[in-house]
Amino acid sequence: MRLLVLNPNTSEAVSGRLRMVLSSGLMPGEQLRVETAASGLAYIGDVAAMAVGAQAARASLQGVMAERVAPGDGRAAGAGLGDGPAAADHATDECFDAVLLACFADLDTAGLQALAGRPAVSLLGASVRMAARAGRRWAVVTGGAGWQQLLPEMFAVAAASQAVAGELVCVRTFEVQDPAIAGDPLRMQAEIARLARLCADEDGADVVIIGGAGLGGLAPAGAVGRRDVLVLDSVLCGLQVARESINPAPLRATRSGSGPGPAAVTVAVVPGNHNHD
Repeated sequence: MRLLVLNPNTSEAVSGRLRMVLSSGLMPGEQLRVETAASGLAYIGDVAAMAVGAQAARASLQGVMAERVAPGDGRAAGAGLGDGPAAADHATDECFDAVLLACFADLDTAGLQALAGRPAVSLLGASVRMAARAGRRWAVVTGGAGWQQLLPEMFAVAAASQAVAGELVCVRTFEVQDPAIAGDPLRMQAEIARLARLCADEDGADVVIIGGAGLGGLAPAGAVGRRDVLVLDSVLCGLQVARESINPAPLRATRSGSGPGPAAVTVAVVPGNHNHD
């Protein structure tokens, strides 16, 4: 698989985290390119910013597809792309098999797929698909209180469009600029783990998703809570579902026990966020 990753915001730090996390999950022979939005916003946290991000992602894809190898330069299409974790960032429109929209929201993923003529998945859509394989009561831990209002409807739409059973029962957030954790990945990781345990023990979640490109690689390493609830990293969900989109033989998420059926959407607000996208 040759994966084109579109970061719809202008944050190079987020793109760097995406490269690190996705490279760690590449299989031999797989290739990776991460594109950062050339213009737009450094953070996407509301409906208006989502519209800007959607335009930026589309522009990035158009830019990649417009690239051509100059005649006589001795490079075949895709030269410079390495294999596995050391995969380099170079491709032309003929040199990617799938598109990953690196945002925990659907910024017109269908439009990107139509433009690319190849499968396109978002972190949110991929997380819903993977969560549905493990349980029916889903929770999210992410950065930015605004997502408490935005995510329930997005999850309902994603579940309906994919015809999967399940429902979002909780969104717990932390503040991106909280001085206690901002710029401190270890403390942020500890806060994410704490919130994930609350999702499992207090909200009755079967699956907890750590959502957002900026939170890739920060999910707890194992199951959480008294019931050993599965935790999913949305970035790695994106990689897996992109892989399945061109090689349909899904690896099922695993979980401990069997959880109850769907419940009504509720939003748990926890004071005290890292970049969501």
